[in-house]
Amino acid sequence: MPPWLQDLILAAAVSQADLVAVLSSDRQPGPFGTVPTPLAALAVVLIATPLVFRRRHPDLTITLTGFGAGAAGALGIPIQPLAPLVALYTVAAYGTLFDTVAATSIFLAITTGLVISMGEISVLYTNTLIVLGVAVVGRLIQSHREQATELAHRNAELERTRVERTRMAVRAERTRIAREMHDILAHSTSVMVVQATGAKRLVRTRPDAAEEALGVIADTGRETLGEMRRVVGMLREGDADDGVPTTPQPTLDTLDELVAEFADAGLDVDLRWAGTVPDDLDASLALSVYRIVQEALTNSLKHAGAERVIVDVRRLSDRLEVEVLDDGAGPSRPSLTETGGGFGLVGMRERAHLVGGTLEAGPRPGGGWRVAATFPLDPDRADRGPTQSTTPESV
Repeated sequence: MPPWLQDLILAAAVSQADLVAVLSSDRQPGPFGTVPTPLAALAVVLIATPLVFRRRHPDLTITLTGFGAGAAGALGIPIQPLAPLVALYTVAAYGTLFDTVAATSIFLAITTGLVISMGEISVLYTNTLIVLGVAVVGRLIQSHREQATELAHRNAELERTRVERTRMAVRAERTRIAREMHDILAHSTSVMVVQATGAKRLVRTRPDAAEEALGVIADTGRETLGEMRRVVGMLREGDADDGVPTTPQPTLDTLDELVAEFADAGLDVDLRWAGTVPDDLDASLALSVYRIVQEALTNSLKHAGAERVIVDVRRLSDRLEVEVLDDGAGPSRPSLTETGGGFGLVGMRERAHLVGGTLEAGPRPGGGWRVAATFPLDPDRADRGPTQSTTPESV
């Protein structure tokens, strides 16, 4: 309900209550005699009308309702002070502290004078409590509203900061991936150049050897184009060249060395292989697997307080599955499906997506943490999406 409609309904309710008082009570004659009922009814409606714009002009509202109620009382119209009380609440809820103190003081002075002039000393205490109570409630409502607004602004700022930090983390990870892909592509190009040079020399004397060299060039070229397509597609909106030198990149053959490094750091890592990993595995896929395992082991060591970790690498007929399970009991780490996930998980997801795979991360039912990635072995299937990983075994 919009605020203006709320205020319109409130003004109608207040005027209705005053109309009941006017129509159901005997009016005493005023200085100009008894006011006719239609004029008295119109007066109470006019007194409550300023409540319609009470939020925009609280000071004007209390002035009009206060003078209106005072004039109606002086003319002998038995009006209730509902409209001035609502106006006083509005000043306290939407005005400054100075306005609230001034309006409350004036309201108390006028009502106290009226009570004393009518000889109703017994209601003086009740009148004071009501006026002060209305003002205090208004100030409390204003304080609560300001706190809620400030909290909403802070939450919005935190959300913007989180989104920006996540975006920066993704860009940084893509930059790192691009640097690593540089070595892979450079190596493939070097192979093509060497094979082409050899084929040029052997094309007349040893045509069979030259044909074999051309076949190697064709295979390497197709693989290189595939790597370039993936990297360029991933970095279409970014610039990965920051001048950082590249180094030889790890492969699946160096997973044993990686596990040994974490074992030296005090983490019990059990590396398991199921099936035979093909020798012609894409270099980018092997690099992604290595980096995901590296990040998962780092998280288990630093954030989970894990003592034992299982790294399971499974070669199936059409896909390669990698699963990292730990028994850590440290603070919970958000999964990829939740907001506010860690930057390490964002990087692992980028790694898997680069080669057409998927990655899942989250707490295990029996305790600990699970990271599972699935990669299609057929490059043609990467665009259609990989299959689901199998159920994790317990540590």
